[in-house]
Amino acid sequence: EMSRYFRTELELHHRKHQIQAPGGIYFSSVVLSVWDNIHGPKILHIWTADRVLDEDKKLVTIANFTLNDEAGRDQEGIETKFYSLPKHGVIVTAFVFSLETSRGDRMRSDRMKGEKDIFSFFLVLPYSEISEYLARYTFCQEKVEKLLDDNFLHYMKKMSSERALLIDKVDKVITDHFSNQLQKLVILMASIRDHSVPYPIDIKQTFFGNMSDIAKQSSDFLKKAITSHLQTGGYTVVLGQDSESVNRMILTLGLFLTSKEQKTSRLLYPPVAVETQEGINVDNFCHYEPGLYLQGYISMDTNNSSLLPFTKNELEDNCMPSTIINMDKLEVWVFNINLANYIRERSERIRKFEEEKKGTRRSEYLSYNDKDLCNYEICAKQLDSSLVQVFLREVQLLPVNTPGVIESYTTQFIRLLNLKAFALVKYVEAELKLHCILSRTAAEQQASAMGDHSLQLAASSLPRMNTTLLMQNLSINTEGDLRVIVTKAERIRPMTCLDVLDPQEPAAKVLAEFDTF
Repeated sequence: EMSRYFRTELELHHRKHQIQAPGGIYFSSVVLSVWDNIHGPKILHIWTADRVLDEDKKLVTIANFTLNDEAGRDQEGIETKFYSLPKHGVIVTAFVFSLETSRGDRMRSDRMKGEKDIFSFFLVLPYSEISEYLARYTFCQEKVEKLLDDNFLHYMKKMSSERALLIDKVDKVITDHFSNQLQKLVILMASIRDHSVPYPIDIKQTFFGNMSDIAKQSSDFLKKAITSHLQTGGYTVVLGQDSESVNRMILTLGLFLTSKEQKTSRLLYPPVAVETQEGINVDNFCHYEPGLYLQGYISMDTNNSSLLPFTKNELEDNCMPSTIINMDKLEVWVFNINLANYIRERSERIRKFEEEKKGTRRSEYLSYNDKDLCNYEICAKQLDSSLVQVFLREVQLLPVNTPGVIESYTTQFIRLLNLKAFALVKYVEAELKLHCILSRTAAEQQASAMGDHSLQLAASSLPRMNTTLLMQNLSINTEGDLRVIVTKAERIRPMTCLDVLDPQEPAAKVLAEFDTF
């Protein structure tokens, strides 16, 4: 037993990487391990900010936790596990995956082609960070899975035909591709930790804290900013040369987010430069990051003032359309205002990406191959909302100096939107149920003459959902209000936007819904 630990300690010493981030790294340790049928968990690489590791045996124990039940694993893809280990003083998120062993992928001579090596890539944090980390758990999980998929699994599969030891292939991929991208992820998580939107938000730091600020910034501009922010599910980018005005807008819009969403937002922060052991120089790492709700950036100082500091592909990688607010010009834009089209097109890109992952060709759908900066011209202006207009008119009548009044009123406004969204979901479900009953009745009446194909024809002859009637029944005054409520409803019932806003609802979708009821 001691020889096993001693062997692992030597391997840790030779495969250790140092990573840095402003204010300290987010994780205590990041570890890549593999299951060995003789020695058990074998740690291949470890990333940490410290030059000396005093708890290497604890990492072996954690590796055993993550890999112990995975012998004979045949599950495809990446499986995520979360461990809360208060006795060890840590929390762990592990990403378990397997790679098929080719004829050259042998760590030992008894490995046969077709066998799979089981890996565990796990993140270790202090137990005291559990509440903060859980708020960002989903965001971190998505980023790590993409990191592993694009910068480890992809290159390991490309090298599957090469005759070399598995451990040598891993070392090459880690050195050439993986470590640099992991460094960026560590800096990203550290920046969110250090510069996230605070909870609770101090109302004096927002435009509501001084009503003269609303007049100064134009109440019409603020109305458009809040409306667009709600219509895009809270995903908003704020640009400007003045960091104070950018952060004030971020904090104002942050009042319309939940505490968890605020933890996954980032204020504008000064440029930083980090020199790592590998020689990586990360200068002004504050760039657009898909998945963040609110994020602020310094406007680009270029001859073309319409350029944005990120590409069109980066915007398309987000799960929802993005609002873009320019504090210098007092303009509000929306990247792809049609939520239904955006979600449908993104789902299609993901489907093609998943299909191509099974092959050896590199996918072009979700990778950032487009290096051309995005332009305001591809964005659109949003629709006005009477709900937001009434909210702003009434909030200006509230006393600013009384603590908690404006915050409570904003919370009540969000609660109203959520109730309207819930009512819309129930309305849509009832309408779909009625459509399915009508299509089944029509199919039975036509079955003798048209056969089984009658169900498809009957469904295709049904009219799509009457949006005008829906707005009337739910007391929704404008199309801008409808888009705000549909965006809220999308979180309660995914794909609701396709039922309400999709211009061409396929008959097959009605048929698919029939079995649900």
